Amino acid sequence: MILTIKEVADKLGVHEQTLRNWERLGLLKVSRIGGNRTRIYDENDFLLCKKIVSFSDQGINLKGIKALLEIGKI
Repeated sequence: MILTIKEVADKLGVHEQTLRNWERLGLLKVSRIGGNRTRIYDENDFLLCKKIVSFSDQGINLKGIKALLEIGKI
C-alpha cells in the first residue's frame, strides 16, 4: 500500500499539516518523497500514524509519544 499525505490525512481524520508537524518533531519519518517532492507513505508509516492518533486520543501529548517511540515502546 502506497499513500500520499492527503490520503493518509483523510483516512486518519487529521490535517495534512498535522502529519508534517509529526515529521518535524521526529515522530514520523516519511519513507519516500516522490519526484515532485510529494510525501509517500507505506503501510508501516500508516500504521505508525494510526498509533500516534490513538495515543493522542488517549490524552498522551506529542512529547510523551516521542519519548515512547524513542524507547521502543510503540
